[in-house]
Formats: sequence, structure tokens, C-alpha cells
Amino acid sequence: MKSSRAVAAVALAMAACTDPVGPRLTAPPSPRRDAIPLTAASVLARYVAIGTSNSQGAMSAGISAATQRAAWPARLAGRAGVPFALPLFQDPGCSPPLPPPLAADAALIAAFSAFGAGDDLVAAVMTTCMPLQSGIVPPTSNLAISGADVHDMRFTTPELAAARSARVGTLYSRVLAPGQTQLSAMLALAPTFVSLEAAANDVLPASTGRIAAMTPYANWEADFDAMVAGVASTGARAVLVGLPDNAANFPSIRRAREFFNEWPYLLTLGISVSPSCYFSSNYLYIPGYILTLLQHTPTTATCADVPGAVDYVLTASDVSAINARMAQMNAHIQAKATAGGYAYFALSALYDLPKPSFKLYDVLFSNTPFGPNISLDGVHPSAAGQSILADAAVRAIDARYGLAIQ
Repeated sequence: MKSSRAVAAVALAMAACTDPVGPRLTAPPSPRRDAIPLTAASVLARYVAIGTSNSQGAMSAGISAATQRAAWPARLAGRAGVPFALPLFQDPGCSPPLPPPLAADAALIAAFSAFGAGDDLVAAVMTTCMPLQSGIVPPTSNLAISGADVHDMRFTTPELAAARSARVGTLYSRVLAPGQTQLSAMLALAPTFVSLEAAANDVLPASTGRIAAMTPYANWEADFDAMVAGVASTGARAVLVGLPDNAANFPSIRRAREFFNEWPYLLTLGISVSPSCYFSSNYLYIPGYILTLLQHTPTTATCADVPGAVDYVLTASDVSAINARMAQMNAHIQAKATAGGYAYFALSALYDLPKPSFKLYDVLFSNTPFGPNISLDGVHPSAAGQSILADAAVRAIDARYGLAIQ
């Protein structure tokens, strides 16, 4: 009897060690990260933005403290109630945003030659770049830089930028410390949340008519994946930002026939319009096309494409090629967001909205030549456009992380 009782006691003891509901000698596992209730204040406690002019706050070919505060990352941080330091320029900015009307902006007219040759539009217009406001030392929470493509975000320091162009170098030095890139600065800031907007300038050069100027997809993908890996290494949560869906929806891109219909007004500017424009299936990037024509009046507009030239003319096949590339990039960005558990939204929230009607007089002399959501240069969001992007970011982040950002 004693022997059988001893065996039973041993069996019970062994069961207690292995039974999941029995006594445990080890501490219970920590709660999973995604099981901990999230708040905007905790998720975005140390928010860092990486990106292009869209994230930096460029408007009307310039950047000022006012436009920096209006940029969607700053709006997002404000709505989340978290600190978000900015590299604020002293007035009037770097350079100051150009005032309307478009027709009077000689600096912008001349700048489109440099823009077409590959320079950033803000840098092309830049006449002065003011120092940062007193007490601000880079890097700050917003690391985005106008003109940066994804390779720049990964590798370009202020010193390398200066070797490319004094103006571009100055812009970089206002945002990054010596020797830093956007990627290395982000890592140094140990963020809890990152926004990564890293695709627009890998496609935008095609708007000049030079489709070959787009970054080769394989190159972009390798650099983008390295940027995402950098974000992942910090353990931060994130939102990844995609591109528009259709280049033809871009507010400053218009069909050649729309341009032809403005021939009576164009004649008053010394520009004759060839009937070929009426029958053309081409698209025109209006700011570059009309401002270039105005430098050479009297002249005739043919709406014809010169392959490989900076002519601000896109064929229907060019637009299809741009759209195919953007779709490919968006699919990859979305896939990386899904794999990393990140939020995602696209610039299509702004750039694929219905266009306003096209009147060339309004383009040249209106305060809002491309509608209320796009600034004077036809490229960058206005304050209203930045608000639309902030709304899209909030929706995406709330949906992914269960936050209640207002």
C-alpha cells in the first residue's frame, strides 16, 4: 500500500510540473506588444518624419516657417498632441514662397530650365536660404528635404549635397548635422514612430517629358527596403506613404486639346497654337510648358513631343509608363507596410482628386491657378492640400493602431 501511494504521489507531482493549469515555478510571459492598449501619446511620443518636399512643407517653390508648420507631419503631430520639433527657417525662408500671380514670377519662369535639367524646383528658385531660428540645432523631428529621392535619404549628407550644388548643400545643412543622412539622423533620434515618404522624387523627373529620368525600379526598391529595414531596427511603429495612381489626374497636367482651346488668349501673349494640338493625344505639364514658351515669344506651340528632351510634353504612352511604375512602387510599399505591421496611405488622397476647370488666364493670374489644394508652382500642396494629406495619415494610423487621433 505504501508503495502504491508513493507512486501516486510522484505521478501527481510530475503532472503538476507539466499540467498547464498546475503550479508554475517561472514568471508568466510579458504581454505581447500588440496586446498593450495604445494611445496616440505613447505611439507618437518621439515622432520622426523622413521624406521629400511634401513632408518638409515646400509651397510655391519655397519654404518658410509658416509652410513648415502647415506640412502634414506637423499637422499630424499637432492633432496627436505630441511634441514635434521643426527646423524652422528665419523669415522670409529658404527661399520665400513665391507670391501670385504666376505670370509675374520671373524667378519661377527661369527656374523651370534648371528643374528640367534635374535640379530640385526649390533649389532652382533659391536666391537666399535663411538660417534656422534662434536655439534650433539640427537634426529635429522633421528630417524631410525638398528634392531628396530615396537614395539621398539613405546616403546624402550635407557635404555630399554641397558637392552637387551649393544651394542644395545649404538646404541639407539646415536639416541635418554634418555627416548625417536622413536615415542616420532618424536612427540617432531613437523614434517611437516614423513616417516614411520615399518615392515622389524617384518619379517626378518624368513630368518634364524625360521618362528615362525616373529612378530604375530595382535601384529604388533596394534603397527603399534599406530605409524600411532601418525603421524596423528601431522597433518604432510607422506609416509608409505611397504615390498617386494616375499622372493624368495631376492638377497641372492637361491634355493638349485643352491647351488648344485657349488659343484666343494665347495669341494675346504672342503664342500661336498649331492645329496639331487639337488632334494630339499628348499631355502638357502646364507650368513648365507655358512658362518656357513665354521666354521665347513670339512663338508657336505645337504640343509635339521630342523624345528625351526637356519639353514638358508627355505622350499617352509616357503617362501609361509613369502610371505602371507608380502602381509597381505602390504595390511594394503596401506589401512592406503589411509585412512590417505598419500603416499606409498614398498621395493619391490629394493628387487624384477631381481637377478644377482649365482656363489659362486663371493659371497665369489667379491666386490659386491649380485649384485650392495645390500651390502656385503646380507641384507642391497648398496649406489646404497639406490638410488633406494629414487627414489621410490620421485615418491610416487610426485604422492600423486603433488610435483616436482627432
